[in-house]
Formats: sequence, C-alpha cells, structure tokens
Amino acid sequence: MGRKLVRSFGIVRKIQMEADVEQLLELYDFVKNEENFDPDDAAAISVQVALFPRFAALAGKEQSNKITDFHRVKVAADNLLKTMRRRSHYFDHAHLASAVWNIAAHGHGITDKSYFIHFEKEIRSRNTSLFTHRDLSMIMWAYGKAQFRASLLFKKLRREIMARDLARFTVEEICNIVWAYARTGEPSAKLFFALKIEILRRDLKEVEESSLIVILWSYSVNAVNIKPLFRAIKYEILRRGLHCFTYRQLSQMVGSYALQNMHAPDLFEEVSSEIMQRGVQNFEPGWLVTVADSFAKTENYNRDLFKIIGEHIMNVDLSAYEPLQVIRLFWAFINAGFLTKSLHNKLTNQIVLCDFPELKDVSLEELVKALENNDFKAPELVAATEAELVRRSEAKC
Repeated sequence: MGRKLVRSFGIVRKIQMEADVEQLLELYDFVKNEENFDPDDAAAISVQVALFPRFAALAGKEQSNKITDFHRVKVAADNLLKTMRRRSHYFDHAHLASAVWNIAAHGHGITDKSYFIHFEKEIRSRNTSLFTHRDLSMIMWAYGKAQFRASLLFKKLRREIMARDLARFTVEEICNIVWAYARTGEPSAKLFFALKIEILRRDLKEVEESSLIVILWSYSVNAVNIKPLFRAIKYEILRRGLHCFTYRQLSQMVGSYALQNMHAPDLFEEVSSEIMQRGVQNFEPGWLVTVADSFAKTENYNRDLFKIIGEHIMNVDLSAYEPLQVIRLFWAFINAGFLTKSLHNKLTNQIVLCDFPELKDVSLEELVKALENNDFKAPELVAATEAELVRRSEAKC
C-alpha cells in the first residue's frame, strides 16, 4: 500500500494539502525505510523532499504538539534533512533546487551551514544548462535567504543566466535573482544591467506590488545608473496608487529611493499623504524609523508627517526599538529641523541607556553626526559618547 501511494499521481500535492499529520507521519515511516526503495528512486526522493518542509514548518512553529507528538515531528524533520544531504547525488536538477529552497525557507531550525556548503558543491558539479529558469531562481533565492556567500556557485549560475534569453524569465524569477545578489553582496554589475534592460522592456502594469518593491530594494543596494528604472517604477506606483501597498512596502519603497539619494518629491509626497491617512500605529519600529530616516535623507521635509511620527514616539515605549533605530530617529528629526525639546529628551534618555561598548561603529557614527547638529543640550549623552570614542581609540593603540 505504501509503495502504491508513493508512486501515485499527485502525491507531492497530496503532501502539501494533507491536514492530518498522522497521515504524513505514516508516509514518512514508509519512505524512511531504505529497504523499500533504491537510493535513486525518483518517487521516494520526491516524497522525502516534499515531506521535509511540512515537518520543518510544524516543528519551527511548535504547533505539532497540538495535533500529534511534537518530538516525533521534529525527529522526522531532522532525519529528512540528513537524508536529503546523504542522497543529494541521486537527485535530479529539480529535486536539488527544491531541496535547497526548502532548507532555506525553513532555516529557523537549521543553523548548520554545512548543508548549504554541501548542496553548493553538488549543484556546481552539475551541468547548469539542465536547470530550468525556475530552478536557477529557486537556488539563488535559497542562498540569498540564508545570506550564504557562495561565490563560486553564484559565478557559475550568473554565466548560465547571461547565456539564456532573459525574456523567457518570469518577473518572479528575475526578482529572486536580483534579491539574492543584493542579500549576499556578490558582484553582479553585468547581470544587473542586463536584467534592468529586461525589466524596462516589460509592462510594469502586470508586475505585482511585492515584485516592484523587491526590484527597487535590490537595485538600490547593488547597482548604479538606475535612474531610468527607478523613474519607471515610480510612475507605475503613482499610477496605481499607494493604497495598494502594505506598511512594510511603503517603508521599503522610500528606503530604496533614499539609499540611492533620489529626491523623488512627487513620490514622497504621495507616501506622506498615504501614511497620514492611515496613521503610523501599525508600522513596526524598523519600518517607521526607515520612513523618518528616508524623508530626512532625501530632504523631503514634510512637517505634518514628522509631527505625527513624533507624537507617536512620545506615546510608545522605546524599549521595543533597537539602539541604532533610536539614534536614527534622533538624527532624522534633527536633520529635518523638527526636533522638539520633549522629543529630544525622550530620545536622548533612551540612547543613554544603551550599552555603549556594544554599539556598532555605524551606530556610534550616526550618534556623533546627530550630536554635532543638535540644537539642544544633552551633556550626559555627549559625555557617554565621548568616553566611548576615547575607549575605542585607546583599544586600537
């Protein structure tokens, strides 16, 4: 019965849709027994690769104990992961792409980077022309998600992508590729240029909001001479309206333009109007900081927007904010010229509570920049900052 089920049509889809975890565990109990199959049995490999994300997701969310034995589910996920690594040389190209994608997608429980090292070597050993466009984009997304710098792999896949007709890649596949390069910091100027031209050939009206934001962010991090692309995306965003975008996407949107020092007053004006209409209470701390920081960096000094952000900051507990986030808020309000005495006191009091030796260099640099332009007195914060600068200077001697 187990063999017949494994070889049945649509078994992978059944695994993805099966709500009864006990049914999944029974299937796992059958395929884990290597005596039931040859090591290279495609059907068994398909089932194992499909079962892993189901068990990994349940184990990661710790929800499996509500419906079955949690330990059993976790053991199944761990064993499937090890089995995939051990049998990877039997995988076809699609299985390899799916396996590494699933490992990265459920990476919250996978801290051992040796899996990514292993699959990188396995993928590089293959003929890359046999990977589909989707396979290539899934592999790159996986390494981008894990922020694992696989330079040799990226170089090989880059050559393969450049050798193909880019018009045959979907927008989603292009997004996965550029996002992966941006996340890992791998060099990719020629590829980014070619993909930029391809994106500009597409009808942006057909591109989903999430993809527009991924393209913006990826190119803001890892490309130059992108004004035509950013201009085209800006016009498309304005055409469809800001109501289509989530709070996070609004933050990423202005953050991308700020990273490239693009003023874009028409876009920023629409974003500020949208935010003021919605309110800022549903922004997560990091998103709200990016909004304030981006408006200040691009010199889009919208008084009403900074007013509602300032009022929100005065009414929330800043312990939920990371030190660098508070420092960037401090700098943004100073740079925009909208820092009130009460907001100054709240922000500086929070910054003073930081563990200064634990502050990253970029945080300390941001703080020094803010203090140099501060119109209010903050003697305790200035003293703490100067002491930390002296400590770091002496440590280098």
